[in-house]
Amino acid sequence: MTETDAGEPTPETCLRVARAAAELAADVDEKALKAACRSRSGSEARLEKVMHAVHAETVEAERFATQAEQWAADEDMPDNALNYCAREAVGHAVRAQIAAGVEATAAALRAELERKLTPQEHAERESERRREEAEREADARAETGMDSDNRHLAALNGYLAEDTVPELGWTTGHVRALEAAETGRLYWRDGQARQAAEHGVWSGGRKVSRERTQDLHTARFLTTVDAADGTRVLLLTPAGQVALELARLYPQGLYENDKAAYEARFARVAKRHKRMDDKKAAARRLPSLESSTVSRYRRPVTLAEQEARAAREAAEQWEDEGGYCPGVETPRPAVADAPAAAAAVPVPAGPSLPPGMYFMPLPSTKYREWWAIQCGRCQGGVRTELPGEWHDKYEAAQVAREHFEDAHRPLDDALTAEDIAEVERWPLSDAQRTVLFWAEHAELAEYDDGFWALDCVPDRWDVNKRVARGRVTGLWAAGLLNVRLTSYGRRLVKSPTGHRVARLVWRAQRQGVAEAAAKDARLTPLPKRSNGYPLLSEGRRFKGEERPADDPAPAQPAPAPAPAEPTPPTTAARTDQPLLRRLFAPRSVREQRPAYDVRTVIRRPQRILTPEERKRVQDMPLLNLQGALIMGITDPVPNASPMPEDAGAWVREHAWPAHFQPTEDRYPFGFHRWSMCERGTCWNCLSGRHDICVHRQKGGPDVDNNRDWVTNHQGRTVAEFIPRPDGEPCVWWCRCECPKDGPAPARPAAKKKPAPAGSPAAPEPASVPAAAPARAPEADAVQAVLW
Repeated sequence: MTETDAGEPTPETCLRVARAAAELAADVDEKALKAACRSRSGSEARLEKVMHAVHAETVEAERFATQAEQWAADEDMPDNALNYCAREAVGHAVRAQIAAGVEATAAALRAELERKLTPQEHAERESERRREEAEREADARAETGMDSDNRHLAALNGYLAEDTVPELGWTTGHVRALEAAETGRLYWRDGQARQAAEHGVWSGGRKVSRERTQDLHTARFLTTVDAADGTRVLLLTPAGQVALELARLYPQGLYENDKAAYEARFARVAKRHKRMDDKKAAARRLPSLESSTVSRYRRPVTLAEQEARAAREAAEQWEDEGGYCPGVETPRPAVADAPAAAAAVPVPAGPSLPPGMYFMPLPSTKYREWWAIQCGRCQGGVRTELPGEWHDKYEAAQVAREHFEDAHRPLDDALTAEDIAEVERWPLSDAQRTVLFWAEHAELAEYDDGFWALDCVPDRWDVNKRVARGRVTGLWAAGLLNVRLTSYGRRLVKSPTGHRVARLVWRAQRQGVAEAAAKDARLTPLPKRSNGYPLLSEGRRFKGEERPADDPAPAQPAPAPAPAEPTPPTTAARTDQPLLRRLFAPRSVREQRPAYDVRTVIRRPQRILTPEERKRVQDMPLLNLQGALIMGITDPVPNASPMPEDAGAWVREHAWPAHFQPTEDRYPFGFHRWSMCERGTCWNCLSGRHDICVHRQKGGPDVDNNRDWVTNHQGRTVAEFIPRPDGEPCVWWCRCECPKDGPAPARPAAKKKPAPAGSPAAPEPASVPAAAPARAPEADAVQAVLW
């Protein structure tokens, strides 16, 4: 028998449980037999059926118990075989008791087969798992000469080769021609391709197929370079190098001869609408390798190459830091001591990552390679990319180790007795643990209508959930949450105690030491927080918290207006503002602008559109009009520029990339040419709703992130640059003259629908109050205000 793993029952326990289950089943079988023998004519059929069912289960339980005893004597059988027999015997005994209609006492035997692991056993299992992973990694490195990342990259290259090589339509002769070019000795002279015997001697040598060389050059796998004597040297292009590597990885994709390759290319390019001559001409040409395939292929790096690169980079870094002095020879050891010195100096090895951390190669430039770090332990089964990009792989590995030590190393260590005691002091429920999770990974905020967890579902967009008031206030009173007062409201975050408790609770649940409580725990409040939480819904404030101007103190309630003289809603009665904020400002209410909390409104003139400009806006599609209203470019105001408008139009037509033009033409005044500070009036002010101006709701302007992107001719982003490194941020304030701070303007009264001509108005009964007139939608309200 093999050794028993931690957490599994011993062989003796399995044998005892199996025999006890068989005895319980035999006992109930005997009772069922006696009941059937003493049955009356009315219950004879039913009791006989029960007897047969119980007997069948008893036979199975006895069979598994006997089989367990036989397997226990066999040294080649593993312990899980006994565990299986014991579980099956218990299951049949339980079904026998249920069929007989008696109490299922055999179910208690299952508890003896299930045992929770102790913290020491958890630690031993984790150590064993890490040791096995290290042994597997060492064996794989010894076999392939590459680390896990490069092995994964080699596997991806193999899949890429299986899809790409058959589509090239090559034979072995094409690969040999590229291999000759790889040596740098392939040249073209007098209409013949040859491979020179020596590099630089462009005469003689072995002949190479002229047709295949020409086809490879036409398909841009080869390029020519003129030598000093006029000889054309053939070299590999980047696409040719990638194609050669893929062909070496998957030689099965090469065709036997030129005829088979031609037929395969013909079958791929033949179309019904093409002429036969065009089909044959297309089949004779070799297909080029797509740029996406070239970019997807990344050559794996062996451990020896990593060590050589590390040694070279270490020497270059030593010179860059001032170790090299021009004109002074670097000190070297004596000849006799050279082997000893070489043995004493360790060769720097390649960067290694903790378990569960991975390198992710990024698109590299001509002179540098870029890397990102992925963590496979932050979210189970999903690799999460850590923020940041590094061109130095050693710096990326250092960041990965710091993340592992901070986030994952404490979780693997077994809890001490002090940690377990502290976990027992905080018997939090699942709901309370979820609130702590939202306070760290989501945004927990308080509004006038209660507490909300904003955007708290990771796989769905903009999902908000209400949180129980007593649950949040209880965690705050116990010191697990702190309130952060910002310019855009109250935010609840974890306190240092909350961070420590959440981490301990997570580790305890992961190691099976403590489970969540069934009900919310009644936590003891701190002495400083024993007076209770000042709720916004009750009009209470923290010490030092400023009360908004539109929210007067509730000490002196305003007198109710007389019912006979209805007045329009004023600034003091703003009961509909929270609802309007949610309807007209989705997600923008929560925007955080701690660095640019600008409150001063910079007055800029509004743009007065000419009749021609009005016509252009009216002809715009409705969907583009909505987008222009949201972005504020229906009436943009350009800044002063030394370039005249005609010169700017010429630049946009001849210098801008072609992919800018479709989007630019959809809007009456263009799309890409407007900066943040050149935008016009917001859509709410254009509709006459100055009380819900966009920037009034946000409490500040829209601030540019001071970042822009450089694109190539295909529209792909190739670099990022900062246009104003030391300047002020570019902001957009709505150009309407309405105030953006302080008391809000009054909401415009609803317009009454005129009564039809010739019909007298019906008198309203005095006892029943008249309902408010329905507000009819006003046609083209936005354009009427805009014009």
